[in-house]
Amino acid sequence: MIQVLSGLTSRLLLSLSLASPLCATAEIRTGEPQELRDLHYGEALYQLYQQNYFPAIVRLLSARKQGLMEAYEDEPELLLGGLYLAYGMPNTAESLFNQVLKQSASPKVQRRAWLQLGKSRHRRGNTQAAKSALKQVGNDLESEMSDEKHHLTGLIGLIQKNEPEALSDLSKISQQSEWSLYGRFNLAIAHLRSNQLEKGLALLQEIGNGSKETDDAEAKSIRDRANLARGFLLLETQQAGDARNSLQRVRLKSPSSSQALLGLGWASLQLGDQEQALPPWQLLAERNTSDPAVLEAKLAIPYVLSLLQADRQSLEAYRDAIDTYDSSIQQLDRMLQEVTKGDFPNSLLGDLDPTSTTRIAESELRSLLSYLLSGNAFQERLQDYRDLLAIESNLQQWQQKITSYRTMLANQRDAYKQKEPRVDAHLQGQSLDQVVTEKDRLKALYKQAESTEEPLFALANQQEKGWIERIKRINRLITKHNARGQLSTQVEMARLMEGILTWRMATEHPSRIRALKKQMTELEQNIELAHQKESKLAEARSSAEGRFDSFSKRIKQREREIPMLQRQLKKLRQSEASVLQEIALSQLEKRRSLINNYLIQARFGVANLMDLSAARDGGQE
Repeated sequence: MIQVLSGLTSRLLLSLSLASPLCATAEIRTGEPQELRDLHYGEALYQLYQQNYFPAIVRLLSARKQGLMEAYEDEPELLLGGLYLAYGMPNTAESLFNQVLKQSASPKVQRRAWLQLGKSRHRRGNTQAAKSALKQVGNDLESEMSDEKHHLTGLIGLIQKNEPEALSDLSKISQQSEWSLYGRFNLAIAHLRSNQLEKGLALLQEIGNGSKETDDAEAKSIRDRANLARGFLLLETQQAGDARNSLQRVRLKSPSSSQALLGLGWASLQLGDQEQALPPWQLLAERNTSDPAVLEAKLAIPYVLSLLQADRQSLEAYRDAIDTYDSSIQQLDRMLQEVTKGDFPNSLLGDLDPTSTTRIAESELRSLLSYLLSGNAFQERLQDYRDLLAIESNLQQWQQKITSYRTMLANQRDAYKQKEPRVDAHLQGQSLDQVVTEKDRLKALYKQAESTEEPLFALANQQEKGWIERIKRINRLITKHNARGQLSTQVEMARLMEGILTWRMATEHPSRIRALKKQMTELEQNIELAHQKESKLAEARSSAEGRFDSFSKRIKQREREIPMLQRQLKKLRQSEASVLQEIALSQLEKRRSLINNYLIQARFGVANLMDLSAARDGGQE
């Protein structure tokens, strides 16, 4: 039993210690500005936080080409590089980070670029180059960036089996950092690899017992993995009681719960409590048989029942295990046939490929996904395949849009041809000249009115001008008929009327001057605006045909490029499908070998049980 547990534990610790806990949002956060100053940048960030990496990349590239984000200096480039990393394009991301390093003079931006470059190289598996890049980051960092750097350097130390370096870096991560939980877990692994069993166990216990209300699903999963690792380590060192305590802390709905239930049974068996070993295994045996722990529990239950001399129940449990193993092998054979067909892995992606005619049955699909997707290699490749399908779908949509764009361009050209005569007539018209003439007249009037000390009624309105003419006629009549002075009353009245009108014009003269000046200013502004509009209209008129031709060329170019890209994508997708097929076949064959081994042990157990029963009954049965 100890040899089996040792193998399980070593595989468990290896997978946990080498798993990178970096997430997409963490990889691109370092390029995020503190203040949003541009709508286009905000739109890209919105798509980013929705984990829509492809639209976010498109928004950034479009805004960058139009020169709309110059206020951010190199921040968009760092964000774009992080998006390329999240989208699984480390080569493109590294090229972009190298470009930022060459162009940027800001030490802060350079530190971020080196950090991103280190993560890009780590993602590609080039750990030594990643380590060199991280050394260039330096130590004068913000706390969050420093913690991320130490965490990544610690992971590289674990991968390179340089435990002292891993211990040094992982120990520097702040307890308040978002990397703290990941760092402490990997620190425990480093202690265990350095033969510091007590420190490793103590740290795993601290992680497993440190549940908080603020823990998210990922944090809870890490605590479960810590309790699981500690439990199996304690089982190896014959500390079954403490091991059971740790394993019991693993949540039943956790991804680690199946292995925890299996370990609980072994812990009870190690304590000599054979009956207590059965409940967790029986609970585990009711779960989906795609989990290897369930298959092992199917074999462990009859073994314990035979130790309890419950021969009939043990025999039934062995036969149930044999039926399960036979059924699983038949299912695997069908899956192997399905995988070898040309429709794989589209048979896994019914939601992305509704035209697929070959589908794995729902229960078998769930079983296959549960087993295959547990591996990082298959998961990464499957995500790449999904991305290729999504890009192909996007290109297909663009191919349909191009036809619409060609129709829209033709309609726009026809509409322009209809408006062209009116534009030419407007450009050749005299309307603006008339406005300029009116402006000159007002200007002369203003100069005359402003320079006259006593108003000569230059700013009189039409009614006042009528009164002036009327007074002039009255004065002429009086002069003509007042030879004897008998019209003195009329003379006085005419003088009074002229005085009233003169007083009115004199008192209102300043306000009328201001109104005239305002009118002239507004007219000059309108003339300037009209000149600008005419200039733009003339420019648009002269460049209209060129713009139509330019759009037409771009549409034709896209019509040629889209089929080429579709052929390239199809070739890439077929290549990815071949890799996925190889991984799936390899994993399924290993699975079949494991189940076949369980089947042999179960049949041997039945034969051994029959022999024991015969010996107990004196050979009568």
